[in-house]
Amino acid sequence: MVKHFKNISTIITGHVFRSKIPYSTDGNVNLLNMDAISTAGIVRISEEDVKKIQLNDIKPEEIIMPGDILFKAKGLNNTAVLIDSIPSNTTVTASCHIIRVADKNFLPEYVCSWLNSSVAKNHFSKGAGQATGVTIANVSKATLESLEIPLIPLKNQKLISNIEECAKKEKELSIQIADNKNLLYRAIIEKELQKY
Repeated sequence: MVKHFKNISTIITGHVFRSKIPYSTDGNVNLLNMDAISTAGIVRISEEDVKKIQLNDIKPEEIIMPGDILFKAKGLNNTAVLIDSIPSNTTVTASCHIIRVADKNFLPEYVCSWLNSSVAKNHFSKGAGQATGVTIANVSKATLESLEIPLIPLKNQKLISNIEECAKKEKELSIQIADNKNLLYRAIIEKELQKY
């Protein structure tokens, strides 16, 4: 059995800013920088990733809660991440969708894994259509709502999400190892060049 995302979740587009983002140290809302989502699909939320802004028109549903899935809708890297914890009163820009799983037959971590699957990526590319010229890829709310997801036993959902989490951590470590190797090689080269 498969279900459409619109039948298992609520999909909220992040806050739409009509003008320049109103950063303020005395702000009433936190704004999550989407760079906090790594290319490996891991979210790190540090002080640099959350900035205070002043918003008077924030909707309650635009506030991210633990258990929500953040989906980067714009660009070529449409990554989904599950939020375990987040500072209170935090939102994102409209370049991201907030997905709240409402159907208890689906684990949020499994839904997140499905959003990162090749089947979902293929669905998103079809939803983008055949645009020409210079465009920025964008996965619309309607495209997300029409995505189908198979209903499988909860224990299998948990297994899939655990495997996905291990794969993300391995990818993140591989990136760190490569970066550290490059730093080491650069230091060796610089040391050798200083001899002459």
